[in-house]
Amino acid sequence: MTVEIDAVEDPKDQTEQEQPPEGEPEGQSMASLLEEHAAFHEKLMNHEVVWVKVVQVSADRVLVDIGEKSEGFIPASEFPKDAAPTVGRRVPAVLVRRSRGDIPTELSTAKARWRLGWDQAVRAFEEKARVRGKVLSSVRGGFLVDLSGLTAFMPSSLSDVRPVRKPETMLGMGVRCYVIEVNKEKGQVIVSRRAVLEEESKKRKEKLLEELKVGQIRIGRVNRVTENGIFVDIGGLEGLVAPADVAWKEPQAVMTKLERGQKVRVRVLKVEPAEQRISLGMKQLTPHPGEAVRKKYPIKSVVKGTVTEVLKEGVRIKLSKGDIAFCPVAELPTEGGDPTQTRHHDREANLPPIWPKQGEAVEGIVTGVHSSTFEVAISIRRHDAIQERKRMAQYLRGAPPLTLGQVLNPEGE
Repeated sequence: MTVEIDAVEDPKDQTEQEQPPEGEPEGQSMASLLEEHAAFHEKLMNHEVVWVKVVQVSADRVLVDIGEKSEGFIPASEFPKDAAPTVGRRVPAVLVRRSRGDIPTELSTAKARWRLGWDQAVRAFEEKARVRGKVLSSVRGGFLVDLSGLTAFMPSSLSDVRPVRKPETMLGMGVRCYVIEVNKEKGQVIVSRRAVLEEESKKRKEKLLEELKVGQIRIGRVNRVTENGIFVDIGGLEGLVAPADVAWKEPQAVMTKLERGQKVRVRVLKVEPAEQRISLGMKQLTPHPGEAVRKKYPIKSVVKGTVTEVLKEGVRIKLSKGDIAFCPVAELPTEGGDPTQTRHHDREANLPPIWPKQGEAVEGIVTGVHSSTFEVAISIRRHDAIQERKRMAQYLRGAPPLTLGQVLNPEGE
């Protein structure tokens, strides 16, 4: 359980009003009041921190009630310009100088807050508790942080989990820190915001690991893109999209377009809690392009197209519907070969393939879809073989027998 020590607060209600001048306060006897006043006066004389009530505010000083005939004063310069005290408010103070002649008793709220802040910091250090502060300024090597009146030092390396490129963005920021070093002799305190951020990050990771399930869709931000894939932050936990899971086609082209901080949708593919490793996928959120091609071009269907590219491995063809097909060299017809025979027979005969020319119209029969390119796989040789068998069957059926009319009137008259 994380303990957090809040900023120093007034031990009494800040809106506390003056007690009635006559009679005893309800629930408190005169004896107890006198005892309380004596304790207050003793602390005041011993230069300990006391809480005093503001009775008047002017441009240069703030008059406060110290339980004596005349009020004490605190220099107005010790209060922030944008947070001047109001009448009736209680503020911490320490005695600086007793009254002398016409000079009233002087107190300091800055010194009092420093002591309270110091006590708070020491207690937080001993209890390993968090403290709240506010970044005052940027200095060489780090930042000055106000801890309820005590100025602590926060090194740049301990201000965030990543290097702070623009220190000015930290100014005025409220921060939660751990006190990591206290030097009582010098009155110095060093704090770490990074320790808090890392602790919270660890808790978020553990919670997220419990919630993650294979198949879930998450919105993440790109942290970095490397040759190993895309590292995506999905809410405090970093997952990897391997290149093979980026896109169905040309994943490298997709990776080059991604920028740090860009939002992406990913699907959880694998969760390894012990190693805190998450495998993610992007292409799994889009339809498999091969399925659409298979539906459009069923196996054994006949397609027509124009040769666009002649390669060593075969020919690429643009189909009439606009898609791309590929006929490997093994599925091309052969010179002098029997189209009704198998390709194995042609290989044994060492028959060269017949290469169609670029721009030539061809027909082929669909044999499948290439798993990597999603091009339609066709065979021109098998198509020619089917057409040849049809012609042979038509020939073997012969001409139809003559009718009586054709015999009697061979000229058709």
